[in-house]
Amino acid sequence: MSASKTSNRSAKLARFIASATSRPLPDAVIEKTKHHILDTFAAILSGSKMEPGIQAIKYARSQGGRKQAGVLGSAVRTNAVQAALANGMSAHADETDDSHPFSLTHPGCSAVPAALAMAERQGASGLHFLKAVAVGYDACARTGLALGGENFLNSGKDSHSFAGTIGAVAAAAALCGMDEGAAAVAVSYATQQAGGLRTLFRDREHTEKAFVFAGMPAGTGTQAAAMVHSGMTGVADPLDTDVSFFTSHGAVGDVDKAFNNLGRPFEIMRTNIKRWSVGSPAQAVLDALELLIAKYGLKPDDVKSVAIHLSPRAARVVDGREMPDVNVQYLAAIMLTHGTVSFAASHDHARMDDADINALRRRMTLVPDDRLGRRSELRQAIAEITLRSGRVVRQRVNAVRGTTANPMTLAEVEAKALELIAPVIGTGSAKKVIRGVRRIERARTLEALVALMQGK
Repeated sequence: MSASKTSNRSAKLARFIASATSRPLPDAVIEKTKHHILDTFAAILSGSKMEPGIQAIKYARSQGGRKQAGVLGSAVRTNAVQAALANGMSAHADETDDSHPFSLTHPGCSAVPAALAMAERQGASGLHFLKAVAVGYDACARTGLALGGENFLNSGKDSHSFAGTIGAVAAAAALCGMDEGAAAVAVSYATQQAGGLRTLFRDREHTEKAFVFAGMPAGTGTQAAAMVHSGMTGVADPLDTDVSFFTSHGAVGDVDKAFNNLGRPFEIMRTNIKRWSVGSPAQAVLDALELLIAKYGLKPDDVKSVAIHLSPRAARVVDGREMPDVNVQYLAAIMLTHGTVSFAASHDHARMDDADINALRRRMTLVPDDRLGRRSELRQAIAEITLRSGRVVRQRVNAVRGTTANPMTLAEVEAKALELIAPVIGTGSAKKVIRGVRRIERARTLEALVALMQGK
């Protein structure tokens, strides 16, 4: 990667941010953005009752501050920065939120909380909020592509947090009515605070991971936008010159290419939504088993053994993990037992010790398969079941449900959201949230929608 003294990446991104709320969006982008807003709201609300979310809400409550924005899943109202941080941590308290596989980022868990907090602070309309979210996804994904995705992650730094910070500041700044110059400075303030180390993956409780993936970038990006909106001045070319955000952090992607043609296409169109609230590599396995169960009417007693084929990298991520939502053997056993994997089942630690589930797990072999790693964005898998009759049935999934090659329908996104939201705020309120997002571009403000998600 080389930087040019005449590069204008900062200006391109700043112009994109400054024009966000006035620029029309294609109908397909509006619709897809609604899907991701609802999916992230569902992740925040379900995550608010998990340990990372509980801790984040406790922290936000302890900080006090001006009541600018709501912390979802609670009655807490605080300043926009703390609300973005807390909602971000809840959004990634679990393995529920969306992802952009090409850049190795999770745009929703940082961009949506930042946009939501700033939209409340500014009294922005639902349409402006939606447009800011779309811009945040683009800024996050493009930054991840420029950093180099998995190659950057392998350097010991975390691509999700670095890119998420730029996505969050773009979303928040877009709602402040900044001109191009101020937007560039807001990006600069965000780059000064971007960070994140792969050490987070040693956190077994997922709390530090939730902070690094989502809470930190959401809060930092919101803070950067708020500081510049209040009048702070600074550097306007943080992404350019021979000493820049990218050179300082050893970016290995094609930086100039990443920042060409922003919004063409919008990267939210290339972002995946998870059908199952489990670790990404397990998604295709569950799809494959669901298809086999439907085709052959399989029951646990029919199964002699199961061979699960995943790419070597994917296999390492989900092999025998202590957390149920990233343990592919446990999840496969649940699928074979119930014909589906609910949110509750995928988070049931006690169920991992169930005798019948463990009996099924012992019949499983995880096979690292190089054939399945060539297109990681599709989340591929092969499930091969040997029946007690001696028959072998096999299913390959080349593009898991929820990826851009096999997208979920609106009905599927809403069904997932209802399952995650209803236990937190009740079925009636959950349905109102879903209807509210469906027509969010008509909302004068987000006050009523946030009140619903705070249980009011």
